Amino acid sequence: MNAPADTPLSMETLEQLRAEIRIINTEEGVSLSQIATEADIKYGTFTPWLTGKYQGDNAAIGLKVARYLESRRQRKETLAVLPTAPSYIATPTSTAILETLAFAQAAPDFAVIVGGPGIGKTTGITEYQRRSPNVHVVTAEPCVSSPINMLAAIAESMGVIERSSNKLSRAIVARLRNTTALLVIDEAQHLESKALDQLRTLHDLAGCGIAVAGNETVFARLQGGDARNAQFAQLHSRVGKRLVQPKARAQDICRLIAAWNIPAESDMAQLLKQIAAKPGALRNLTKVLR
Repeated sequence: MNAPADTPLSMETLEQLRAEIRIINTEEGVSLSQIATEADIKYGTFTPWLTGKYQGDNAAIGLKVARYLESRRQRKETLAVLPTAPSYIATPTSTAILETLAFAQAAPDFAVIVGGPGIGKTTGITEYQRRSPNVHVVTAEPCVSSPINMLAAIAESMGVIERSSNKLSRAIVARLRNTTALLVIDEAQHLESKALDQLRTLHDLAGCGIAVAGNETVFARLQGGDARNAQFAQLHSRVGKRLVQPKARAQDICRLIAAWNIPAESDMAQLLKQIAAKPGALRNLTKVLR
């Protein structure tokens, strides 16, 4: 139901809005708490409004609900015309990523996956986690670059509860030891050198597999630059398997184009190959197609 923000809402309109919400809740399985969150309404206000027992400004809440419903309709219309990207595709690069992760978990050892943007690192990691048990994945970001913040993110991903920052490492090690687990840090270029060294410590104490994935900065930090000191030598020597691939392979691009059912010799396919050869690779190809 369309209800402009400056239009007063009648009792009949409010009831129609409530009826729409109940349909979304019961027939589509969307929880009332999720609806309240998406509509930017406090749950304690939303539920009495929905039952007609709210003592405040019902019309004001109704306008928020009307905006939510209209926005939801627009999203559904947009999604209806957007093509669905193919699910996981076993490209040569993604297969190499899965094999590298499998080695790190089975050995157990320290693996490094270095590649340019858009070659499928995250997709490969996600697929491996879907297939394999006991795989914990943390996506690094600038705010978790330090050892303590990285440990906190790892603990959260594993469900480890430890309030003392000094005991975080030991709690994580206790959870990982003797579990044949694999800990994967994606976007690891955001980690400081000390955080990478902390991963070495986790590997040594827990005896678990660890894999870090990111751009060429990761490998540079593991090597320690031109002047490799004892700290970096310890870290670099832990790396048992490396996968270094600056850009997507030609066969990766061809397989993704084929998955979109685009004829290999068409003009569109040739244009897409040019696009995928640029920075952003397969990610940009998918975005252009959508």
